[in-house]
Amino acid sequence: MENKNIKILAIDDNRDNLISIKAIISEVLPQSFVYTELSGQRGIETARYNDPDVILLDIVMPGMDGYHVCKKIKADEQLSEIPVIFLTALNGDKHSRILALEAGGEAFLAKPVDSTELKAQILAMLKIREAAKYKRDKRLQLEELVQKRTEELKNANTAALNLLEDLNTEKEKLKLLNHAVEASSVSVIITDALGHIHYVNPYFTEHTGYSSEEVFGKRLRMLNTGKLSVSDHEELWSAILSGKEWVGEYQNRKKNGELYWENAVISPILNSKGKVINFVAINEDITEKKKILEELLVAKEKAEESDRLKSAFLANMSHEIRTPMNGILGFASLLKEPKLSGEQQQKYIQIIEKSGARMLNIINDIVNISKIESGLMDVHLSEMNLNTQLQFVYDVLKLDADHKKLNLSFNCGFTGEEAIIQTDSEKFYGILFNLVKNAIKYTDSGAIEFGYNIVDTQGHASLRFYVKDTGIGIPKNRQEVIFERFIQADISDKMARQGAGLGLAISKAYVEMLGGKIWVESEVGKGSTFYFTLPYQAEPAPETICQQGDPLEQCNAIRKLKILMVEDDEVSEMLLDETVKMFGKEILKARTGVEAVEACRNNPDIDLILMDIQMPEMGGYEATRQIRQFNKEVVIIAQTAYGLTGDREKSIGAGCNDYIAKPITKIGLQALIHKYFRK
Repeated sequence: MENKNIKILAIDDNRDNLISIKAIISEVLPQSFVYTELSGQRGIETARYNDPDVILLDIVMPGMDGYHVCKKIKADEQLSEIPVIFLTALNGDKHSRILALEAGGEAFLAKPVDSTELKAQILAMLKIREAAKYKRDKRLQLEELVQKRTEELKNANTAALNLLEDLNTEKEKLKLLNHAVEASSVSVIITDALGHIHYVNPYFTEHTGYSSEEVFGKRLRMLNTGKLSVSDHEELWSAILSGKEWVGEYQNRKKNGELYWENAVISPILNSKGKVINFVAINEDITEKKKILEELLVAKEKAEESDRLKSAFLANMSHEIRTPMNGILGFASLLKEPKLSGEQQQKYIQIIEKSGARMLNIINDIVNISKIESGLMDVHLSEMNLNTQLQFVYDVLKLDADHKKLNLSFNCGFTGEEAIIQTDSEKFYGILFNLVKNAIKYTDSGAIEFGYNIVDTQGHASLRFYVKDTGIGIPKNRQEVIFERFIQADISDKMARQGAGLGLAISKAYVEMLGGKIWVESEVGKGSTFYFTLPYQAEPAPETICQQGDPLEQCNAIRKLKILMVEDDEVSEMLLDETVKMFGKEILKARTGVEAVEACRNNPDIDLILMDIQMPEMGGYEATRQIRQFNKEVVIIAQTAYGLTGDREKSIGAGCNDYIAKPITKIGLQALIHKYFRK
């Protein structure tokens, strides 16, 4: 569903909360329409009148609380399928979540509402509602069609019985019956009391490929595939031999061997003494209907799986984001405590840095998977020493392994120049790092070993890498899906470990981009071994040496600059100020795009502009375009917290010289300044 079609109803007794929610939704879903109500009763009335796609419902309200409102909504036939997302300030209250689910709510968000999580929840609810509506419509359509056709079959059968009863005395009825049966669009078969075929109508011969001569005198079993169970077969004959009608489904076979499903009504014909003398079978081909039903069942299972994955992913991402944020905010607050020792301060700062790095890692994983899926991730081949990379991964993760008292080791398959290959070193490091990090995460005791050897793959030499652990193992039914994005081996949360569920998806994409494949062999409780292969290209590439000078020498090689910092966030401004002050003879500041344009008009000698992209009044792209109308020479570096695929191209297209993504590192920004202003 496109944003322009989304109708959202927000119910909260606090007007300020409604204004805040409406503002957030306007930002993340700009073309949606938001209805607001201050009470549950008014909210229910508005829902009946406007039929919203999603309801955002506060829990604590006077008169009628959110649980009561949700129960009334779910009990209302008109409103019952509208997804309800509970909003509450009681974030840690497990009991409230249970009550919300019991009341029929589909999701639960804590205040203050995170805009990204709110958008994800709303879009997920819309997909679930669309799937449910599609499934319901198809089911109703199928039920209506089956009911209609069954009624037609029964009517046809009743007509046939009525006409056959007076077959010898009522010639007019015989004529009408013959016409109806001959022109029927279902198979009509008449047998004797032993099941030998005496008559088939034209549709039967056309549909099955058998002529009337080929089936005359044959038993009906010639058409059956034998897949009707013994008990069902006995039930069929027991019913019709006792003079009762039998209705059911079975699978038959055409002359060419093709299988098809039929819905059958088989009725006995009795003589005046009540003895069975004939059977009439009216069969309708329902192969396509069963196919549609199977597709609906598959769609239902996929929707339910998607819902489970959505819930697990949202819970996991909430945990992954809130955990480092707790470390950052909590220890930042502790730094304010008086009489902290220098050792305590350094410990708190290290925790804040570690939490920030974890948060950035989550963001980088999401950005990388986005680039991979959009086809914008490039491969850069260069010379790489395998043994050096293995040693580097070992050194980086040794402390993590030691912390869990795990024995970490690696084995190199080559020595010397044999270990030098052509590949993308960054992607190789990402693959191996992810696999070893995962092994440490899912191993509580024992050892982890990684390494490589050379193997023959269809006549070509390949390198096969392995990461072996003694961890918890992976169930057979999860060994394929763990390479899909946002999925861990256990999505039930009882064994879920730290991580966004993107590492293996990224690793798989990298391996395939480098021309290899990845797989896992595992047994629950005994551990796992991950394998991946890469082509063995041993020819050394021309040596490329990247020399980096001393940062202080690079700084001294740059003349003092007049710099304009355009940044609406005070903390980001302070960080920029500390980073660039060593290069500046004069630093000007602007908080909006309008102020930036005016500052440039009044100071034509500005050397460098650090341009934030997202600002009030006028954004960075528009400000850059206006500045370029009267100043073509000034160096403009875009800085943005978006960090998404295509941002660099947008920045250059607007007139910027370069681009840097937040969080901005001192080394990264200084490298850009050195690039444009080195003497």
